[in-house]
Amino acid sequence: MPDAARPARAPAPVARPSFRRRLLGRVGPTLVLVLAALCLLVWGIAYATLNHTANDLVEREIEEVISEILTPSGALLVDRYFWDEPHHLFIERRIDPLFLQVFDGQGRLLRASKNIERLSPPHYPDRLLDVSGAILVSKLHRFRVGEMDLYHITRPVEGPDGQTVGYVQVGRFVPDTASLLRPLAFFLVGLFLFFSMVLLWLIGVSAGRVLRPLEHITGFAQSITSRQLGARVAVPPDADRETALLANVMNETLDRLEDAFEEMRRFTSNAAHELQTPLTVLRGHVEIALRRARSPEAYRETLRLLDTRLSELTRTVRALLMLARLDRSDALPTERIDLAALVREEGEAFAHGARERGLALTIEANGEAWIDGQPDLLREIVRNLLDNALKYTTEGRVEVRVTGGDPVVLSVADTGPGIAPEYAPLVWNRFFRVPGVQRVQVGGSGLGLSIVRQIVLRHGGNVSVASEPGTGARFEVRLPGLNSGKGAR
Repeated sequence: MPDAARPARAPAPVARPSFRRRLLGRVGPTLVLVLAALCLLVWGIAYATLNHTANDLVEREIEEVISEILTPSGALLVDRYFWDEPHHLFIERRIDPLFLQVFDGQGRLLRASKNIERLSPPHYPDRLLDVSGAILVSKLHRFRVGEMDLYHITRPVEGPDGQTVGYVQVGRFVPDTASLLRPLAFFLVGLFLFFSMVLLWLIGVSAGRVLRPLEHITGFAQSITSRQLGARVAVPPDADRETALLANVMNETLDRLEDAFEEMRRFTSNAAHELQTPLTVLRGHVEIALRRARSPEAYRETLRLLDTRLSELTRTVRALLMLARLDRSDALPTERIDLAALVREEGEAFAHGARERGLALTIEANGEAWIDGQPDLLREIVRNLLDNALKYTTEGRVEVRVTGGDPVVLSVADTGPGIAPEYAPLVWNRFFRVPGVQRVQVGGSGLGLSIVRQIVLRHGGNVSVASEPGTGARFEVRLPGLNSGKGAR
């Protein structure tokens, strides 16, 4: 088979992740990262707090030393400080020793606490220890003396004139913060793992609660067939607003589908009836004509009768095709048309038949009435309204009037039997005939006014009927108009 003749294959279904998996894959990692950041923040705060506490203890010692050794004149009298405090004499950790040094403005050591001398070699540094640049969190400035880890703070001492007259440097053993931070780290890791699993579980449960109404709606939609269009989606009580809106929209769609299917069933039934009846009549005439030999005139009479019936059948089929065309959503090719001229032209075709029946057909369409429309369909409006008016009028007159402007108004009034108020809204239905009117009297298929209404709606207009029994009927069509001066070309 040539490639051009091969039917196009339906695209393979795309494997899409479920909403639950997508939610877990997108929201889950984000929440886990946030939880990890919170745990790290807690650990960092604990780390900074411990370091700040250690530094603060040394800072207070330095403040006390400076307040003792600095004179109002700006001189350093190191002997004024009491150097025999236990934490300046001994190095046992149980008394938390502080290693105190005082330097002059040139960085020469003036005096050191006695516990410095008791440190085993290598000796404690007798110089100023540099402090690196700014830090974001509290940090211990560490140094080592042999196998011992210490940290220090070096503070300049300023005189009254703002000049640096010396330095106070205090060292201290590095506190055992690891014994506090390590259990905290293990606790935070456990907490992180526990809450991560809880969060992922909660996301899965929440996704399930959200999806449950959607799954209910999906299952319902999959079970719907043309025989179950009367069923409706029950909005679950635990559905959120969006899900409830989806269910309501689906119910409204099913309402429209049910109406459309019901209309299609009625249309199919009526169409079958309308086509079956004339075909049965035609076959009956043919069978009668074939039962025995007849004269040429009898055969001609039968053929004339068959021609009349076939003409009615042809009009019915043509009307059905017209309705099928109008039911499509294709855009109409339009042009600017003078509806008054079109009505005058079509009215001439009906004038002879009206005179033969003794009816007065008057057409008032002398001016211009420009609209944007499809010529053939607009002719169908005029033909159906005139044919309908003349068909139901046995005596009297039919008046046609066209008024230009915006909107353009076409009215067709007759002096026929009229329409009862309860039947007026039904005349636009397909195959509807006013009860009490025999079909043999007026003929037709009951589709003309349906075609008129469909055409008018497709042109953006509206059509109405005003009637009372015994006073005739008046049909009025309103279409969007154009300025008369702009319509002509």
